[in-house]
Amino acid sequence: MTLIGSPRGLRSFILPIGLVAITLILLTLYRSIGSSEDFLQTFSIINNSKPNQAGVHENHRPTNTHAPPKYKPTPTFVAPSVIDPFPLLSKPTATPPPIPEYNIPRPGLHREYGLSHMPPLFIGFTRQWPMLLQCVISYLTAGWPPDAIFVVENTGVQDSNAQGKLSLQNPFYLDHATLRKLRVNIIQTPVLLSFSQMQNFFLSTANSRSWPYYFYSHQDVLVFSFEDGPDTIERPGDRERFFYDEQDEEDIMRPPAAGQEGYRTIYENCLRELNRTLENEERWAFRWFQYDHLTLVNKASLDAVGGWDSLMPYYGSDCDMNARLEMDGWTIRHRRVGIINDVSTVLEDMAALYRDLSITPKFIDPNPIPKAEEQIQEEQTEPQNEEGSESPSVDHKDGKGNKATEKRDDKVNTANGAGIAKAIAYFRELVNVGNDMGSYKYRDDKNARNSWQNSQHGGVGEPYYYNAEGFSTSFWILAEAGREIFRQKWGHRECNLVEETALSLEDQWLVEKDWE
Repeated sequence: MTLIGSPRGLRSFILPIGLVAITLILLTLYRSIGSSEDFLQTFSIINNSKPNQAGVHENHRPTNTHAPPKYKPTPTFVAPSVIDPFPLLSKPTATPPPIPEYNIPRPGLHREYGLSHMPPLFIGFTRQWPMLLQCVISYLTAGWPPDAIFVVENTGVQDSNAQGKLSLQNPFYLDHATLRKLRVNIIQTPVLLSFSQMQNFFLSTANSRSWPYYFYSHQDVLVFSFEDGPDTIERPGDRERFFYDEQDEEDIMRPPAAGQEGYRTIYENCLRELNRTLENEERWAFRWFQYDHLTLVNKASLDAVGGWDSLMPYYGSDCDMNARLEMDGWTIRHRRVGIINDVSTVLEDMAALYRDLSITPKFIDPNPIPKAEEQIQEEQTEPQNEEGSESPSVDHKDGKGNKATEKRDDKVNTANGAGIAKAIAYFRELVNVGNDMGSYKYRDDKNARNSWQNSQHGGVGEPYYYNAEGFSTSFWILAEAGREIFRQKWGHRECNLVEETALSLEDQWLVEKDWE
C-alpha cells in the first residue's frame, strides 16, 4: 500500500491497520456465508452456470444437546447404475426407427370393428423408467397406435419430470422428451396414488372423456403380435382360456403369420375382441389377456359396483373387485390376443424391438442377486427347458445368449417376401429372449418377481426425493394392510369369494370371520 504525499512515519503506521481491517472484513463475510462449498455454489460460473438448486437441502435444523441418531448399517450390495436403455433416441434431434411395415395400424381401424372411438390403452408408471420404456416400445412395434397409448405418470414428483429436473438414477425419473418422440400421450396424476386409486383414476378419466371401454396394461410386460403364426408356449402368467365355440378357438389359437392373408396385430385382435364381446355379452366386466397384465375394461361394470376400494391400496384390491363384479353378475373371462410376457428385466438395447438386425437381442437384470445368494440358489436348483435338459439359450446371470449369432444385414425391408422372412427370423430370436425373460422373473417366487422395483437408488437432493428403501418398505406395509382390510371386510382370508363362500354384495363389513 502506498500513500502518496504522506509522511514516512504515517505510512508505516497506516499499513498494518489497513491489513487488520481487511482481515476482519473477510472473516465477517466468511461467517455470514457459511462453508466455502456454500460460498462457491452462489457463483453460477463455478456451479455449471446454475444457481444453487432448491432441491439440495442445506442443514437449517436448530442444534440441541441430544445424542446423534444411530444409523442403520450401509448396504453391502447396491444395484448397478442404470444405463440408457435406448441410446438411439438420446440425441435431441433423433427420431424412432420405423416399425415393421406389416404392423403399421391402418387408419381408422377401430371403425372396421364397429367402434365409434379408438379405445385408449392406459399404462401406469410410478418407478423404473427402463421397464416402462420397454413396455411402451413393445406395444408400438407390435402395432398399437401411439395416439391410443396414455402413459399415466403416477410418481408424486409434481412437474419435476416434465421440467427435466430428475436424473436417470432417480427411481421416479420419467423422460417426457422420449415419450413425445414416440408420440404417445402423457397424463399426470395430481399426487402419488396406490394401485386401487390409480385404477379409479383410469375410471375417472374414462368418465370425463366419455370412453365406455378402455384397456390398461402393467408396465412390467413385453408384448408381441403373432408375427410367426401360432404360438403354443405356456408362460408363467397364462391362465385357462375361454372360447365361445370351436371356430373361435381355431381363430385364436391358429392365427395367420405376418405376410399371410388375415394377419392381425395385437391391437387389431384387441379391437376384434371388444367387438366380439359386445356382440355376445351384455353384462361383462373384464377381458383378461394373461391375467390382468393386459385388460379390457367395461366402464359400466365398475360404475355399477362403486369402483375400486381405495382403502385396499395394493394386494387384496383385485380379489375384492373381481368378487364384487361376479356377485353382481358381470363376467370376467381369460382370452388371447397376442404374446405377453410378465418380465422383471430389460433388453440391453431397445432398438432390437424395431428389428435392428445389427443388434443381438439380450437382456440385463437391473437388480441382480448378489453373487453369494446367487451361488446358493444355483446349488439348489438348475434351470431346465421343456425337454428337461439344461436351457441352452440364455445365461440368466447377465441375460446374454450363449449361442453364436450369425452376422445379419443391418437393414430389413418388411414390405417384400424376402424382407418379411428376415424379419420373422429375427422375431423368433426376440420371442425366445422374451420367453427367457419371463422364466427368469418366475425363477424364485419369493423374491425375483418384484426385484426390479428396487433397482434404482439415486436422486438424492433432487426435487421430491424419497429414499428408495423407505419407499419399498412402506409399499409392503401398505400391501399387508390391504390384505387385512380384505379379511375384515369379507370375514374370509382367501381370494376367491364367489367359489369359496355364500357371500353376497350386501355382506361387505357385516359378517364375522370364518376362521379360527
